[in-house]
Amino acid sequence: MDDRRDAEDNKGVDMMGKKAGKSKRSAKIGTVVSIVLCIMLVPVIVINLILITGTYMNPDEIPGIFGMKPVIVLSGSMEPEFSPGDLIFVKKAKDTDGLKEGEVICYLLSGKAITHRIEKVTLNENGGVSYITRGDANNTEDLKEVLPEQVQGVYTGIRWAGIGNIALFMQSTTGMLLLIVCPLALFIILDLLGRIRSDKKEKNRTAELEAELEALREQQERDSPAAKG
Repeated sequence: MDDRRDAEDNKGVDMMGKKAGKSKRSAKIGTVVSIVLCIMLVPVIVINLILITGTYMNPDEIPGIFGMKPVIVLSGSMEPEFSPGDLIFVKKAKDTDGLKEGEVICYLLSGKAITHRIEKVTLNENGGVSYITRGDANNTEDLKEVLPEQVQGVYTGIRWAGIGNIALFMQSTTGMLLLIVCPLALFIILDLLGRIRSDKKEKNRTAELEAELEALREQQERDSPAAKG
């Protein structure tokens, strides 16, 4: 009888373990999904922080990290290379005096970032370099020549279509609430609720299985020869 009781106990324990395992797996899946959703927003959030803090610290230079600078495209002057609302990346040039025709450069003009292609490299009387630029979609060259000290970087070819619009929206008060504060708050709330719900279900299942196990024991005791005798 003891062997039979032990077998039933082990069976009950196995059932408890399997159900508890399923509950934990469900909780883990929910947590992973929440983390993935947050990670998707991290690059845009980081880029916005770089742009905002860098602009305040040094308004005369486009902020960047490790020499890479994110630039939001605001006009269609370079279509089809990139379009309004795109987020592109330019790399800081080691030698802004040695840029070549055909390269796409980003430069500052009256505090505004412009990304156009070099049409011609010119030399002044003193041997100084300047660049004549033009947008690919424009019929005429830009009016003012670009000096090397204005150049912020050279276009790397990295383009995130439409992400610039999201970055701009996130810089607004409404955007910060909807895309940063709310998702983070929702993630924290859902994670807490998921953990509470998972713990509650696990406790309930454990209690149910323990009750079933106790009922099996009582039934075995009633069915045992000693009880019948």
